[in-house]
Amino acid sequence: MKPIYHDVVISFSDTLAQQADFAELTKFYDQAQVSHWLAHLLTYLQAQPNAWVHDDLLALDLPYELSLYITEPNEARALNLAYRGKDYATNILSYPADLPAEVAGQLPQVPLGELVICHAVVAKQAAEQGKPLAAHVTHLMVHGMLHLLGFDHELGQAEQDEMERVEIAVLADLGVANPYELP
Repeated sequence: MKPIYHDVVISFSDTLAQQADFAELTKFYDQAQVSHWLAHLLTYLQAQPNAWVHDDLLALDLPYELSLYITEPNEARALNLAYRGKDYATNILSYPADLPAEVAGQLPQVPLGELVICHAVVAKQAAEQGKPLAAHVTHLMVHGMLHLLGFDHELGQAEQDEMERVEIAVLADLGVANPYELP
């Protein structure tokens, strides 16, 4: 079987793109790196069937497509309020494509959906928790990808525990420490 390369489309808010430290910011959201994280997660999930993940989508022998939008706190807050009813800037939001496998299988790529990440919130959390920023970004990206694939930790303790178990295992394989154990 030939290797499959996943398409990751990354965009930044206009406000962030105009900041002096924009080049430094883009290092955390490298297309090849995010594609690697996605490929690693998909490979792990294909080997570890799970009740919460969309197994029918994982069975498709196609590349996957993920959109990633990096924004600033005001926009993250507005999106969080509009779509979740929560009036604060959050670290990451996920908008799954939710296409049935029979539809997705007819496309050249399987659209997973879009992740919206607020880098300022992520950086603040990493500093407060004493975690390396790159490790926290990786954790939240894997976390968001799991949401796009069907996980929802807000449904109950069992799903939260399973989601955390998968995150810890995938992150360990990527060389990232358990994010639920503070340094």
